[in-house]
Amino acid sequence: MITGCIDTGIFFCVIFKESGYEYCKKLLDDVYYNKIRGVISTIQLSELYTPFRRAGDFKSLERIKAELFKLNLKVRNVDEEVADLSSIYRSSVKTPDDKWLPLADSIILATAVAEEVDVLYTIDIDFYNVKDLKIMAPGMGLVEWVRKYGTQRQKQVLGLL
Repeated sequence: MITGCIDTGIFFCVIFKESGYEYCKKLLDDVYYNKIRGVISTIQLSELYTPFRRAGDFKSLERIKAELFKLNLKVRNVDEEVADLSSIYRSSVKTPDDKWLPLADSIILATAVAEEVDVLYTIDIDFYNVKDLKIMAPGMGLVEWVRKYGTQRQKQVLGLL
């Protein structure tokens, strides 16, 4: 069985039925049916819960928590190892638009590396320049995802327009 760290955007893509959500749903189904061992960082729980708390939508928040529980994900705490790795990536990895990797993304990447996952699944182009780990969108490469489902800005930043 392969192990995959699943970026927050994958969950939001399914929750909000964004373009390409069928691929993201299939990935989460593979986690549910134990075809993939799923890993996330504790910081992602905050990322996932915040929009629903801000909207006062506590019913949806509880539903999200229940669905996450069903996936039986390994949730890695931000410990010293992850914090140290995060600082390395935050000071060495640049996004395609030449900015430093955002803090949450560096923690997610560090979690993936610390957990020795086979792949980090994401639809976020900020991970485009990562070299230490296999980066993929659900069911395809990240560039292919952006070509099919990405925003105009993502396509422009990656030079796909």
